[in-house]
Amino acid sequence: MKARLTALVALLLLGASAYAQEEDPPFFKQFSVEIAAGVLPPIHTIIEVNGTKYDKSFARDGKEPDMEGAWMPALSVSAVWKTARRWEMVLTGGASWCHHKVIQYGTFGIDPQGNPRYNLKDPHPDGWRDSAPIGTLFFQARCFWNPTQKVKLYSAFGGGMVLGGKDHFFSDDLIGIVPSITPIAVRFGTGPLKFFIENTYSPAATGFDLGLGWTF
Repeated sequence: MKARLTALVALLLLGASAYAQEEDPPFFKQFSVEIAAGVLPPIHTIIEVNGTKYDKSFARDGKEPDMEGAWMPALSVSAVWKTARRWEMVLTGGASWCHHKVIQYGTFGIDPQGNPRYNLKDPHPDGWRDSAPIGTLFFQARCFWNPTQKVKLYSAFGGGMVLGGKDHFFSDDLIGIVPSITPIAVRFGTGPLKFFIENTYSPAATGFDLGLGWTF
């Protein structure tokens, strides 16, 4: 009888130990910082850049953006709190802009108002420019499919704000609310350093977002 009781207590202690290893972490006790770069910029940047040729200030100087070979970087930084074994809360700030060539047209006299006339048949390259960045601030909730595995799969959803300044592309200030959804993502790594690949459609990027994180 005593041997059976000892065995039962040992099994209970073993089960309690296993449960303790699987239980959720203390609320907001595990914190990470992530940096990421999008393969393609967020949809709002693509729409604004492709939908606007140039504003009056560009045209006034006889210039025009040349989108051949243009590059639109998309970078983001996130603060991540693990609130449960399957859940993380993520606050992300991002920026995207357009790095593009510029065409300068030659002049052929002065108009009645004293402004130079520009010959649209006389274009010359005028170097590269960067549009003013479009900023984003948004929140996401992540749900892990397999939280105990070394290679983790997760999905995320949320939304936030887009803030854009007036520049060569954006004739008006852009302020809007946009959704964020990540159907599937993969995270892997050892120790505090983690790498991730997200299939995302968010204010940070379109299609794929690649990055790394550090857990404190």
